[in-house]
Amino acid sequence: MQVKVDPEEIKRIKAEIEALEKEKREIQAKLEELQKELNIWIQRRDEKNNEVKQLRQKAREYRQKRDEVNKQIQELKKNREEINAKLDLLYQEILEYRTKRDEYNQLRRLRMPKEKIEERIEKLEWELQTNPNITPEREKQIVDQIQVLATELEIIQQAERFHQRLQEARKKVESLKKARRAISLEIQKLANQSQQFHEQMIKAYQQADEIKKEADEYHQKVIELREKIREVRRQLREIERKIMEYDEKHKELIAYKLVARMRAKRDATFEKAVEALEKFKRGEKLTLDEILLLQRYNLV
Repeated sequence: MQVKVDPEEIKRIKAEIEALEKEKREIQAKLEELQKELNIWIQRRDEKNNEVKQLRQKAREYRQKRDEVNKQIQELKKNREEINAKLDLLYQEILEYRTKRDEYNQLRRLRMPKEKIEERIEKLEWELQTNPNITPEREKQIVDQIQVLATELEIIQQAERFHQRLQEARKKVESLKKARRAISLEIQKLANQSQQFHEQMIKAYQQADEIKKEADEYHQKVIELREKIREVRRQLREIERKIMEYDEKHKELIAYKLVARMRAKRDATFEKAVEALEKFKRGEKLTLDEILLLQRYNLV
């Protein structure tokens, strides 16, 4: 069976291949541009995500600092509560000491200073010891006076003891109040620091959230571009498939053309061999080429 090969068909397929190759190059260029654009958006997204990561790390650091300061504040408040408890006890002691002192002062019968009473007791005792001519009445009078003065002196001494305790308790109160004021000031100072760390933490988290929105927008762009790239690659594969099909068809037509040429050449040679055979039958003289042709096709 002889296959006819249209040269125009070969030209058309070749032109189609060239057009497809051109389209392929255009798609490859488009794919390259899309890949560059994708890399840019990926870089932008990653940079934003890195900023988010750093800001959230800063926020966690601020939160840790805030919590550490709050822990110090709690310890100071605990110390202040202990001081308040000690002050409550001291206020009770002060009330008791003042009450006792005042009670002893109310028991006094003489309006004499302590030194005068001691001096008076000393004089009476001296008189009692050194006067050999003292009468019994005078002796009893001196003893009674000494007893009254000694009682008064004991009352004064007791009042002084409670007054001394009262003063010591008041000094302790002032010292504790001073310590409590210092603690309160430190608490206020630390509370301000805690508030600053808290505000910095909130600000860092808010900034991270805002930048995360940008990163998410960039990521959406990355997703869209990857989808475009997948579509372009699909188009590229389709073009390559068509090129392969046309290339196979082109090769097939070229092969058919070569076969047709070979067959055409073979048919012409065979006809020459037939003509040589007719000459041989007529008894005409053959050339060497004609003899070889007859031998080639087994005609003699």
